[in-house]
Amino acid sequence: MYLRILKKDLKRKRAMNVILLVFIILASMFMSSGVSNIITVLTALDSYFEMADVPDYWVVSENKSSGKDIYGTLENASAIDEFRIEEYVRVSQSNITRVGKPLNDSNANQILALQSDRDMGMNYFLDDESILRSVPKGEIYATRFIEKSMGLKVGDKITVEIEGVSHEFTFAGSFRDAVCGTELIGIKRFIMNSEEFDEYMSDETMKNMYGGKFLYIHTADLDKTLSQIADVSDSFTFASGTDTLSQAYIFNMIIMGLILAVSLILIIISFAVLRFTIAFTLSEEFREIGVMKAIGIRNIKIRGLYLTKYFAISVVGAALGLMLSYPFGKMLISYSSESIIIDSSNNGFVNIACAVLTAAVILLFCLSCTGRVSKMSPIDAVRNGQTGERFRKKGVMSLGKSRLGATAFLAANDIVSSPKRYAVIAFTFFLCMSLLIMLSNVTASLKSGKLLKYFGNADCHAVVDIGDEAVKFMTVDGHEKVKKYLDDMEQTLAENDMPAECMTEYYIYTMIRYGEQESKTAILQGTGTTMDMYEYLEGTPPQNSDEIAMTTLLAKKLGAEIGDTVIVSYPTGETAEFIITALYQAMVNQGISVRVHTDCDINYIAASGSPGTLIKFTDDPNDKEVLSRIEKIEELYPKLSSAKTAGETVKDNTGVGDAIDAVKKMSAVLTVILAALITVLMARSFIAKEQAEIALMKAIGIRNTKIYGQYTLRFFIAAATAVLLAELLGMPITKLCFDPIFRTMGLEMGVEYMRNPVEIYAVFPVIVLTATAVSAFLTSLYTRKIKSSDTASIE
Repeated sequence: MYLRILKKDLKRKRAMNVILLVFIILASMFMSSGVSNIITVLTALDSYFEMADVPDYWVVSENKSSGKDIYGTLENASAIDEFRIEEYVRVSQSNITRVGKPLNDSNANQILALQSDRDMGMNYFLDDESILRSVPKGEIYATRFIEKSMGLKVGDKITVEIEGVSHEFTFAGSFRDAVCGTELIGIKRFIMNSEEFDEYMSDETMKNMYGGKFLYIHTADLDKTLSQIADVSDSFTFASGTDTLSQAYIFNMIIMGLILAVSLILIIISFAVLRFTIAFTLSEEFREIGVMKAIGIRNIKIRGLYLTKYFAISVVGAALGLMLSYPFGKMLISYSSESIIIDSSNNGFVNIACAVLTAAVILLFCLSCTGRVSKMSPIDAVRNGQTGERFRKKGVMSLGKSRLGATAFLAANDIVSSPKRYAVIAFTFFLCMSLLIMLSNVTASLKSGKLLKYFGNADCHAVVDIGDEAVKFMTVDGHEKVKKYLDDMEQTLAENDMPAECMTEYYIYTMIRYGEQESKTAILQGTGTTMDMYEYLEGTPPQNSDEIAMTTLLAKKLGAEIGDTVIVSYPTGETAEFIITALYQAMVNQGISVRVHTDCDINYIAASGSPGTLIKFTDDPNDKEVLSRIEKIEELYPKLSSAKTAGETVKDNTGVGDAIDAVKKMSAVLTVILAALITVLMARSFIAKEQAEIALMKAIGIRNTKIYGQYTLRFFIAAATAVLLAELLGMPITKLCFDPIFRTMGLEMGVEYMRNPVEIYAVFPVIVLTATAVSAFLTSLYTRKIKSSDTASIE
């Protein structure tokens, strides 16, 4: 008997059962892929570092600023379990050409380092995730993000010429570099054959001036190790532990965080809709339940019948969802795996467990909902599911007092009369819309020039890379040379009707001490700037050469405050005392940096680099004019490696703007699909339940078009309410989700988020409301099948 009843039920309510099956499939797919992705995301970086054999401490040391016996010190440090050394030679963009032309690097302000395949200090992974063991003569590999920024393709011919030594290489592909694999580290590595590398290093001047070492230290006691190598640490250009290194992947982790958020939202939506659907479907089956009770079938048997039905549907849906979860999960993860190897191969059991859990949760929903069966009686089948008693008004609206038309009134009254029913719709649309707005805000921010100040730079219109000049300024009198260069550029620009202020920054990595506490830090010094061009959180900008501004993160680390005196030890062996006058925030060196006065006398021989020349046009041109001037600057300075707007510079520095944009587009597509499915499901359910009311409206002469309008309008109102709420809460939600991420980079006050008004106030609302309205209207056409005579029918 059970099988006969189930078979007839599945046939008779085919549309509702199919819709329910679709949402069970979606719930299983979202649950399985979402939980699997969450586990993968939370463990991805640690797993990647372990596969790559990332050291506990990583150091960059330049030969020109290191006159100490680093090797001997490391050899004698008992706390070090193992250390490895890779030699490199630093080159500029102009040293590398393709078919006789400079490479067009979209982020040319970073360090280019050539190194050999001999004694590699860690595992470098090729595109097929195999480990790079050696490089044949005549071939060269590059860090993965170089391939994109320089426009390289496998098979391209590259010429590397340094101090008269020249070789032509075939670009063999890219590799993932766990230590220097992100734009924030700012080091682009090329790996070549050791014999060819030795030819470049044979020149002693080149080796001493542009050579350096990457040191990889493995230790179980990092604090003891640091104390044992303290006498050479001031010669380190840059040093990082795994915790600090993890922060360099912060923007990559933002992508993973977004994938996690998308997965969670999809899981919440799917289960919220499922809960409503199961409860609603059972509530409308008063006839069947009443008849079964009338013929003597007990409550437990009736509940068992529905549990059997939903068990069958949930098993089929969960199985199909499980199969779809694998490609769907991989599609989501693919957006965040550009720089990181993500191993999700061991999550198969998680997918299966989540699919089983989905089916179990659905049965629990069903068990909870079927509890109402015991309260139903055979008379419910006669009274159309109602007891006939009501002690309150059905709605809060009055037709006589309303100025709305009949269609608008009926739609609005339906919503206020059954707020729980439409709250599910509004809630799901609110989640989808909030996700889109959040993604839009983050994408706009990571592509905006306003974010440039958080990289320790003054506000500007354009950034140009000065190519070989950057290295030439890293000398004893480099500061004076930089001033002259900027003055000459300002004069040239003014002569070509582009009045501007030209500025630059130079970074020097060194040690800073306050009392018993010390830390590795980056010194920032601007040239061509004034100290009030930068943003400060507390205090006053440095006014004299013995005053300094410090990041809040470094101040906390040292236990220092405004007014305290700190000691800076330069890589050259010199020391200097500075008074802290202000606190600021910046992402340079993972939030650990200080800013000295522009007149401070610093030996630039220990400088590590510059973000380029910042150009601020004094006549405030519009965006179109800025682009035109950038083209003109490229003509005036043909040796420039790159020239771009401030927004393009931020986009290249973060390296994830395009990936977030891709996630945003994917989320927009999912939102349209979900909006359509949810609307169809709800509308079809309401039509089935309200058959008698629709028949009555037709009996009193209300036309089909009015009924279509009523059903479409009430879904539109619910969706519009959700969209409006999401618009109001979009920025607070963005801050809530992303401020903690930026705080890990030293931005304790968060960032100034940008908006894309066209997307937020036009594109996203239009696609959500259009998908809802079209789906509701098309579903409402089903009411044509209902006749006025159906008012007297309980079938």
